[in-house]
Amino acid sequence: MFEKRTLHIYSIIVGLFLLISGVGKVIDTAAFSNLIHQYGFGYFMVLSPVIVIAEILLGLVLILLINPKRTALIAFILLVMFTLSFAYAHFKHGVNDCGCMGTLQHSDLPPVFSFIRNFILILISFVIWMKYPKVEIETAQWKKYLILIVICPSIFISGFTFKMPSIFQNNTTNHKFQNQNIKNTGLSKYIKASLNSKYLFFCFSYTCPHCWNSIENLRQYKNSHLVDSVVTFGSGTESEKLFFVQNFHPDFYVKDLSPDAMHELTNLFPTAFYVEHDTIKVVIQSVLPSPITFKKLYMENHVR
Repeated sequence: MFEKRTLHIYSIIVGLFLLISGVGKVIDTAAFSNLIHQYGFGYFMVLSPVIVIAEILLGLVLILLINPKRTALIAFILLVMFTLSFAYAHFKHGVNDCGCMGTLQHSDLPPVFSFIRNFILILISFVIWMKYPKVEIETAQWKKYLILIVICPSIFISGFTFKMPSIFQNNTTNHKFQNQNIKNTGLSKYIKASLNSKYLFFCFSYTCPHCWNSIENLRQYKNSHLVDSVVTFGSGTESEKLFFVQNFHPDFYVKDLSPDAMHELTNLFPTAFYVEHDTIKVVIQSVLPSPITFKKLYMENHVR
């Protein structure tokens, strides 16, 4: 038999996870929207602001112990849906980034850790739902005000950070390298492109959360046959590079560029250049999509 105090602790644990997860996503709702598309659920991208606000709201309600039994059931259903979606994306499309913590996720853990963590949270939510007494308690006014204080700016931030990633605008991008021969760009300083080869140039900062969220997909480009070569350029101090290496263990070579040299290529991190037949066909100034997502969009938009 579970004591009520234990159930309260369980409720706070699940609530903290959902709150942190929602805050991590609300900081860059566009990146979360792009991840939804990588999962293979492109039609649900427009719901990304609603999802992150729902996570924050649900997390707050669980932490404040507002009707934990009913709220735990909602959390149980939501966590099951998230886990099934990630399982589908991982096994169907090879996506390894669950995106659970959004920009707050710095680690590069294998997907199995995400599945184990989610299973534990699902189990805890189920226990709360089944064991918590059926009681209705009037919610204190201060709790209502606290929720309002947190949710209102969250709605504003999610709307402000929600924009379509550049990959969906690759036919109309204003980047100066778009549709240029690589010989006429700063990229020519670092590689001599072959006419019959395909390249992916990836420019990033060692401290950029959006860049961190691109690393797993970058590995997939490296290991796939979509491109013949992947060239990466990093920017940052030695200590920042050390932090990146220790946390992400890159299995690819990174060429360090000075701020001035990087500025010649891009002003936004991350930026990826897809080169085909000596010409820069696509410029992606956003979180790097998976090769499958990129290939699908590349074919649909008939980039030539």
